[in-house]
Amino acid sequence: MENLSKVEKIKNDSDYLAGKIVDQLNDKSNFFQNNEIQLLKFHGTYQQFNRDNATELKKKGLEKEFSFMIRTRIPGGILTADQYIEFDNLSNNFSNKTLRITTRQTFQFHGVLKGNLKNIIKKVSQIFLTTYGACGDVVRNVTTIAAPIKDTIHEQLRKHALKISSHFIPSSDSYGRIWINGKKYEYLKKNKKEPIYGKNYLPRKFKIGITIPEDNSVDVLTNDIAILIIHKENKVQGYNISIGGGLGMTHNNDKTFPYLAKPILFCSYKDLITVLETIVKIQRDYGDRIERKHARLKYLVAEKGTKWIKKEIEKRLTKSFNNPKKINFLKVKDHIGWHKQGDGNWYVGIFIPSGRIEDNESIKIKSTLIEIIKNYKPSVILSTDQNILLGNIKEENKKLIDQILKENLLIKKELTSVNRWALACPALPTCGLALTEAERIRDKLIKNIEKILLKHHLNNEVFSFRITGCPNGCSRPYAGDIGIVGRAPNIYSLFSGGDFEGTRLSEKILDKISYENLTCALEQIFLLFKELKKDNESLGNFCNRIGKQAQLTKIKEVLNDQVQ
Repeated sequence: MENLSKVEKIKNDSDYLAGKIVDQLNDKSNFFQNNEIQLLKFHGTYQQFNRDNATELKKKGLEKEFSFMIRTRIPGGILTADQYIEFDNLSNNFSNKTLRITTRQTFQFHGVLKGNLKNIIKKVSQIFLTTYGACGDVVRNVTTIAAPIKDTIHEQLRKHALKISSHFIPSSDSYGRIWINGKKYEYLKKNKKEPIYGKNYLPRKFKIGITIPEDNSVDVLTNDIAILIIHKENKVQGYNISIGGGLGMTHNNDKTFPYLAKPILFCSYKDLITVLETIVKIQRDYGDRIERKHARLKYLVAEKGTKWIKKEIEKRLTKSFNNPKKINFLKVKDHIGWHKQGDGNWYVGIFIPSGRIEDNESIKIKSTLIEIIKNYKPSVILSTDQNILLGNIKEENKKLIDQILKENLLIKKELTSVNRWALACPALPTCGLALTEAERIRDKLIKNIEKILLKHHLNNEVFSFRITGCPNGCSRPYAGDIGIVGRAPNIYSLFSGGDFEGTRLSEKILDKISYENLTCALEQIFLLFKELKKDNESLGNFCNRIGKQAQLTKIKEVLNDQVQ
């Protein structure tokens, strides 16, 4: 144990994630101590504080303004109307009155006070959902296509997401004893077991996504395990399994890097869960437990290779597997707007900037959604691009719902492509990892980019644009056409050359550029694109073709030594 990371020691001594959470939950303080902060993540919550006023409070000798983020586990992002209504109620009563859709198809509550943690977590369980394993070193929420299309393949995707998620929920009863049943947790060393994870759980977080080649709206290759259903004539033929996706990195640390999942094998339905569990166990046994920044599955894949891991899978399961089926390409479908479901009903995709469901001076997203959901009881699905879909809408209700959405500006004629395909993480003021802003600068930055694109007649170009406040990459900035990554206060790194389909990583063009100079730098890339692009060439493909130096030279013609 002496060489293991601090978090590994905390997990080992935690009595299967119990620690002293109950004692600290019931004390009079507004926060938890260090060890329990780490354990709380497994239970679905992060301790945070308001970074906007922390320095000023410290000068006055006052305590930080502590609060908590609670993340739920919603496989495939699928909710009933009643479940959504309860989420809305919980956010109004116990958080900052907003709900935030994550890039993993789930909800986060923000601004929760310590005394309200149990209120939310227990009530989430009462609507047959959970926060257990939404964070921490376990398999987290399983993602899939959000569109509620009624056909065999899409039904299989949804069933698989639920089955896989259920299979990997931790077995320890610490969660239930602490949050759900209300009994006092007794700190006894009982003979508990975690048949998949073991006493120390995984070395780091683990993500799984499942989709089909025709719709990679889930960015499936950014997952530790990426599953592609191979199908023909509406029948599942099997599953292509790729491994090692993950986007987190650390600035100035070459041992860390973003990585897309690499194909490893093809399996049948009866082998799917066993194969997934075996991959998770290989990561459990071989993943780096000394250096957490080097602990994701991607580093095992990069260093040992897919052939070694495939042999290890076959050895453990005493059977061989075929190589993945050949796939010519992946596509991304746009599920915003009205679409036929395939069963006579409709679904509508609603654009939610930064995934933040709230009412503000300019738009009433929260009250509009709850009005529709209470009155018409549609199904509700959260998407990996931070939007929300309402399904099972009857033909006779379509016009009525459409009118409500338009009257309240939730369906906009002027929604631009760059705005539609932009993602941003929460970042400041609450995320403890944020180096600078993301969500709070998103709208202004997008408006500036819209003006530039319109000026150069490029406003109809479709490309993905992702902003994140730190290099951990929650908004997937390295997997899109353009990525903006927090570097320091008001300073960003600029990436370009990924592709819209999510099959190629972008390259760092600028290591350091101020927020004020970002739009100017992007304009230079857009000018190159306008002048030199080939017919039907996307922005990401163009940037990848011309390379880093051409873009850097063009930017420095204007900004000179103001960028690095």
